[in-house]
Amino acid sequence: MTGFKSKKEMAMSKVKDLSYDIQELFIEGYGPFSIAAQLGCPVDQVYATLETFGVAGEDMSEDEPYSPYNGA
Repeated sequence: MTGFKSKKEMAMSKVKDLSYDIQELFIEGYGPFSIAAQLGCPVDQVYATLETFGVAGEDMSEDEPYSPYNGA
């Protein structure tokens, strides 16, 4: 074993890190649009990640009514 990760292992690691970052920002009180902007990932990915944690709801986009990312 060389200690090096394959490209697939590295990609999976990045996804796990992003998932963790999304969860942490959500716990800190950020909404999906600002999380996506801070992490540089699509909002759809944020919603999908939050759904896996069981916290995504239909009204999540309304949690940031004055967010510049929400088109307000």
